[in-house]
Amino acid sequence: MKTPLSDLLSTFSKPILRLPSVTGPALVMGSAPNFRLPEGHHAGWALVTVNASQLLAETFGLAVPDIALIRRGIFVGASEQDFYKRDLLKGRQAKHLIIPVWSDAEEKLKAGCRNCNYRYDILQALTKWQLANIVWRLSGKYHVSRGWHRKISTGAFAIMLTRFAGFSPVVVSGFSLSQAGHGYDTRNAFRYHADEDADLLRRLARRGEPIYAEDRDFAAETGLPLWQGQMPS
Repeated sequence: MKTPLSDLLSTFSKPILRLPSVTGPALVMGSAPNFRLPEGHHAGWALVTVNASQLLAETFGLAVPDIALIRRGIFVGASEQDFYKRDLLKGRQAKHLIIPVWSDAEEKLKAGCRNCNYRYDILQALTKWQLANIVWRLSGKYHVSRGWHRKISTGAFAIMLTRFAGFSPVVVSGFSLSQAGHGYDTRNAFRYHADEDADLLRRLARRGEPIYAEDRDFAAETGLPLWQGQMPS
């Protein structure tokens, strides 16, 4: 009998992120229209953005993202949404750019970044097994995508990766499992992957991870505790 892949996951080496030693709070910024700066936020917090949410960061006067997680299609895809968001991100930058799942040659990814003049200090692409390993370590759930309806969103993975990297507390804002659209345009974009995201985030909440929701509705949707400025003493 073959060993299930889920049983083998624990034998895989722990993914290594090419980040400097990290501590302290981090703001994970989604693209939903409900974004607000969390209570107590200041320039000492790390900033993690998702796809084109760094456009919102600019409107709030926030600095270049410490980490930007961007879906691979935005740099190399051919859909209308890919071209649209690629155009939005032209000329922008991040200290550490992470592509959650990448299976092609690294040079193809670098070429995609050059084509829209997206700059970075460090570029890191993760395989689907590295993503699954991080999700498993944080949530205890084996997760490898088997179709769009079972796929974790880039935003939910950004939340888990930020905590995996060592930031604490992790405060998320600009996220919703029910509210469509983006805070940086008027497109009524549908929220995919809501069920899978909700399940994984509820698992994090039950495990007591120091991850908080700035928005009361998102806290109710995910079970994440509501952020009320509760910094550790």
